[in-house]
Amino acid sequence: MQQKQNYIWKNDRNFALDKYENQQYYYVVESNDLIAKAKYDLTANQLKIVDFLISKIKPEDKEFEELETSMYELTNVLEIKRSGRTYNQIANTLDDLRKKEVTIYNQERDSIVRTGWVSSAEYFKNGKVILSFDKKLTPYLLDLSKNYTQYLLIDTVKLKSKYSILLYKLMREADKDKGKSIAILQGTPEEFKEWLGAPKSYSYNSLKNQVLKKAVEEINLKIDDMNLEILQGRYGRKVVQIEIHNNWTVHQATEENTEYVKGLSTHDWLNGE
Repeated sequence: MQQKQNYIWKNDRNFALDKYENQQYYYVVESNDLIAKAKYDLTANQLKIVDFLISKIKPEDKEFEELETSMYELTNVLEIKRSGRTYNQIANTLDDLRKKEVTIYNQERDSIVRTGWVSSAEYFKNGKVILSFDKKLTPYLLDLSKNYTQYLLIDTVKLKSKYSILLYKLMREADKDKGKSIAILQGTPEEFKEWLGAPKSYSYNSLKNQVLKKAVEEINLKIDDMNLEILQGRYGRKVVQIEIHNNWTVHQATEENTEYVKGLSTHDWLNGE
């Protein structure tokens, strides 16, 4: 078995490009094809790192720039303690990410694109890291004017499970009118396995209990504007259709807030008692 590369970090706890406090409120913007039609197998940490890197792309960028970050910053993204050991783990995670493939169907060109996420990674002794997206991802991440989805970086980095992260993205992509009505994600059990990267050998019960329920519970707990519900359609005794509904809508939130305010007396409202 090939041994993982070891790295030596100098002043690993003192170096910081710590812009993450503000950057977590930046948008991640990507093509709908990358969310709903691409096939890839990333860990939860790799998904978070990819979103973090995408959030560094500027709206006016026409080609990929080198993306500068640091081990210090990446420990904030992944919410892990800073040390030489964890820096090695992050570097190994990035190296593994660089080797992983993403497959995207390009409808306009009627072609399939197979490429990597990151074309290069450069590590410095002071903890600085420079990464570059693969140029084949340009149509899916740059100069997007239609058929794209955006969400806050802080949402995906707070989710622990890769299934939760991927389901969250699919629900954002399914929300075509930005919360004005209930967003619905619909598919067969096999499609959900493919979308979420669940084992193909899973029965429907395993998919529901080990993947969908846990992902829905985490999203509902941590994402303010999502209230997900699993519905299923049967043919005889077999489940042949799954729907995930986001029952949170702008109208509902406004209505609930209005009812709350109406329930307060003038005295309560003014004095907070």
